Amino acid sequence: MNFNWSFKKITILITIALISLNSIFLFSYYKFYLSNKLVDNIVEAKDYNHRKLYYLTRLIDGNSLEETVDILDSYAKKNNGYITLSTLDGKIIYQKKSTGKLFSSTTFVYIDGNNYELTYSSSSIASGLSFMKKFVFYEIIIISVILLIIFTINSTKIINPMEIILKDINDYKFGKIPYKRKLPKNMQQIQNTFVDMTMSLEEEKENQNRIIASISHDIKTPLTSVIGYADLLKNKNLSDEKKKSYIDKIYNKALMMKDILEEFDDYQSCNIKDTLKLEEKKIDDILEDINNNYYDDLKEKKINLIINNNAKNKFIKIDYIKIKRIFSNVITNSVKNFNGKPGAIKINVTYDKEKVRFEVADNGGGVDEKDLKKIFKPLYTTDPSRKISGLGLSICKQIISAHDGNIHAKNNSENGLSIIFYIPC
Repeated sequence: MNFNWSFKKITILITIALISLNSIFLFSYYKFYLSNKLVDNIVEAKDYNHRKLYYLTRLIDGNSLEETVDILDSYAKKNNGYITLSTLDGKIIYQKKSTGKLFSSTTFVYIDGNNYELTYSSSSIASGLSFMKKFVFYEIIIISVILLIIFTINSTKIINPMEIILKDINDYKFGKIPYKRKLPKNMQQIQNTFVDMTMSLEEEKENQNRIIASISHDIKTPLTSVIGYADLLKNKNLSDEKKKSYIDKIYNKALMMKDILEEFDDYQSCNIKDTLKLEEKKIDDILEDINNNYYDDLKEKKINLIINNNAKNKFIKIDYIKIKRIFSNVITNSVKNFNGKPGAIKINVTYDKEKVRFEVADNGGGVDEKDLKKIFKPLYTTDPSRKISGLGLSICKQIISAHDGNIHAKNNSENGLSIIFYIPC
């Protein structure tokens, strides 16, 4: 049986257990020790009174009433106690009071031919105070131990872990990366959530730095050429043909920079789902548009475009401009994989459980298995000579996620790469 108790419940149970143990101790202390000591104390006090009374009786025996009073007064001054000498009808002959009385003993004495009543009382609380002091002392020890145990538990479960978490938070302000720790369950969850958050922030920061560095690098190369050709145009001795050639090169380099910046803008805008402009589109119309846009261009490059539609008459709600961007990025990547060689790109569309499945497959050699899960990361590229910043497939993933779909890649049986994505109907 698996008990999933919270720290609060455990603390309450431990406190109840300790209070119960304390109650058992108090009961046992009274039952087996204190009660017997109190009885012994009472008996001892009574015996003490009897002895004092017997002693006083012997002192006053045979003396006159006046001498008896002097003897009692002298004794009372030297000793604590409550002494009363009275007649049988209650008339008090002598009385000496102390702070209080608990135990009394009385006897009859014969003085000057008359019977008198002699009473001696004592508070006799010394033993009782001793027992009470011990009781209070033990109680203080027990309560201190209980508080110490509870404090230790709280320190172990709450205070110390909180101090660790706060220290990690403060350290992170100064650039020290926290790490996951073994802490009590709830605190460990807080700590690990904080660590995951910092890791995400660090990863995002690293991506941003890589993007900025990549964009900077990709723009610098064509920009250097633009500056160079612009500088050459300052030469007045250039022929018209040379001028046109340099102007065309400047224009082409400017278009290259424009493509880089547009790709970066797309990457930024795809982070926000609310920017989608959704419209219902028929699958047949989407595929016809793709065929019209790419068939002739691909044919010139000796690449066959083959479209298989098994989701005819189905509709999906999409931002069509962004979906076209997906096909553009994927088809462009496939064309690059052919490296100028003939090949084929197949687009297979099927309807599966309220979702439309799109597969764009080529036979351009595929991708190393270890790279399959990385190709959707920002700036990741398997082509180190690329002039573009490597955001295309990352943009595709964000677009599909914004449509509540999913996307993945795999090597296909045609010795190529397949990009597969699903969009809900």
